[in-house]
Amino acid sequence: MLRRIRRGELNELAREWHFTLDESELSEYEKLTEYIASILDRLDRRSVAIANVQAKRDIGREPQPHEDPYNAIVRWCSVSTGLEGPLTGVRVGLKDSIAIAGIPMTAGSKVLRAFIPDRDSVVTRRLLEAGAEIVATTNMDNLAFSGGGDTSAYGPTLCPFDTTRTAGGSSGGSGAALYYDGVDVTVGCDQGGSIRVPAAWCGVLGLKPTHGLVPYVGIAGIDQTFDHAGPMARTTAAAARLLQAMAGLHEADPRQRAGVPTEDYVRAVAEAPEHLRGVRIGMVAEGFGDAAGTQPAVADAVRGTAERMRELGAEVTEVSVPAHLEAGDIAFAGFIEGMTALVSGGGNGYAWAGEYWPELAIALREGLAAFGDELSPQVKLTLICGLHLRRQYFGYYYAKAQNLRPWLRAAYDQALADVDCLLMPTTPGVPHKHDPSLPLSEHVMRGWGVLSNTAPTDMTGHPALTMPAAEVDGLPVGVMLIGRHFTDAKLLAIAQTYERAVGWLPHHPGDPRSRPAAAPEVPVG
Repeated sequence: MLRRIRRGELNELAREWHFTLDESELSEYEKLTEYIASILDRLDRRSVAIANVQAKRDIGREPQPHEDPYNAIVRWCSVSTGLEGPLTGVRVGLKDSIAIAGIPMTAGSKVLRAFIPDRDSVVTRRLLEAGAEIVATTNMDNLAFSGGGDTSAYGPTLCPFDTTRTAGGSSGGSGAALYYDGVDVTVGCDQGGSIRVPAAWCGVLGLKPTHGLVPYVGIAGIDQTFDHAGPMARTTAAAARLLQAMAGLHEADPRQRAGVPTEDYVRAVAEAPEHLRGVRIGMVAEGFGDAAGTQPAVADAVRGTAERMRELGAEVTEVSVPAHLEAGDIAFAGFIEGMTALVSGGGNGYAWAGEYWPELAIALREGLAAFGDELSPQVKLTLICGLHLRRQYFGYYYAKAQNLRPWLRAAYDQALADVDCLLMPTTPGVPHKHDPSLPLSEHVMRGWGVLSNTAPTDMTGHPALTMPAAEVDGLPVGVMLIGRHFTDAKLLAIAQTYERAVGWLPHHPGDPRSRPAAAPEVPVG
C-alpha cells in the first residue's frame, strides 16, 4: 500500500517547486492526494507476467581467492537451457549489471547487494536460447561510473599482465575473467569506454557496437542515449559469435530504431581476406596528441600497428577531427545529469515506451537509504553535481549537450566519408598502478581521464572496436577502430585479417595461450 503524503509534508513538497499552500488549501489537497494514492493502490495490485526462458539455474557461490587472482568474478554460477544452438558449449561471463533471473546482481555496489532480479535481460535470454551457459557474473566499477577498475565494492580488478595495476573499467571483470579456463567469452557495457578500456588493459578484444544494435533491456544503465552492451573475447571469431547471438531489434528497447540492421558477423569474420588491400584507414591526429593526454610511448606503439596494417595492404593516412577534443566535455554533461535523472527515476527514468524494471526502483531506494555512504566518490560527486544542476538550471546543460550530439556525430561522419575506419589509441596510457593512497580528487579524475578517446563514440553511436595489437614494456595497448554506423561486421573483418596475419600482443607471461589455469572448470553451488 502506498505511503500517504502527510499534511505536514504538503508544504515541504510544494516548496521544492517554489510554491506554497495556505491553510485553507491544505485540507483540500489532503483529499486530492488521497484520491491519487487510492488509484496507485489499485495499480499496485496488478502485475505483469514474466516469461523467462526455461533454464537450470544454480545460484552458485562467491569465488575463492586462489581461483580468482585478478578479482574478476563476483559470483560463479551456472545457468543453461540445454538447447542446441550456435553457442552450445560456450561459457559466458556477464557483467554484474546484466540481469539473470534468480542470480544476485549488485552493479559493483553495496547499494544493490540484496537485489535478485526476477527476469532475464534480453541479452541473457538470447545467449541462453543460443545454447550458451552463463558461468559467472563479473566485477565492475561501482554503478559503472569510472574507467579506473578500482571502485567496486568488491575491491579492484587487477591487470592480468601486472597485478600491481588495475584492469580498467567499468567492465574490468569481463576483461580479466577471459584469462580463466572456466570462461570463454564475456559481455561488458559501455557508456564512456567501459568495454574498451578494460579490453585494452587486459589485452583482449572489446566491441562497443553501434548504438541500438544490441538491446539494453534488463541491464542497469547510466543514460539511454549512451548505453551500449557488447562482446569481449580473446579472438575475433569468438567476439563475432557472441555479437551474432545478441544483436537485433527488440520491441521493448527504446534505444533501437525500427529496422535495426544486422549482418552475419560470423560469416564476415570467416570470409575476411588474407590482406587489407583496398581498406582505407584514417589515423585521427587528435587521438594521438597531448590534448587527449596520450603518452608518447602509447602513441608510438599504435603507430607501429598502423604501419603493420599498411604492410598488409591498407591505405593509412592521417586525418583531423577537431571535434574529438570537444567531445569529452559534451559527453560529460550528459553523463552527469543523465545518471542523476536515471537514479532519481529508480534506474528506469521516464517518458519512454518500452519495458521498465519496477523491482530495480525499489531496490535502489532501499539500498541508497541503507548504504548511501558506501557509494564510490565518483558516484557521490555525480549525484551532488547532478542534483545541483537540476535544481539550479532545470536540465539546461543536459539539453545543451544533447543538442550538440548531431554536430559531433556529423564530424565523425565527415571524417569517415573518405575512409573505411578511423584509428587511434584506445586509452591514453598503460594500465594504472593500483594506489589506494591517492588523494580522493586525484583518484576520481584519474578514473575518468582514461576515457578521452573512448567517450566520444558513446555520444555519436559509432561502432568502436579495440584490438590487443600493441604493447609498451610488456603491458597491453589497445588499438581502436571506429566505423560508420552499423558497419560492425567490417571492423570485425579487419581485426580478423590482422589477427590471422600478425597476431595479438603481448603474450601473457609464461602462457602461450595467454590464459592461466586459475578458475574451476565447473562452478558449483
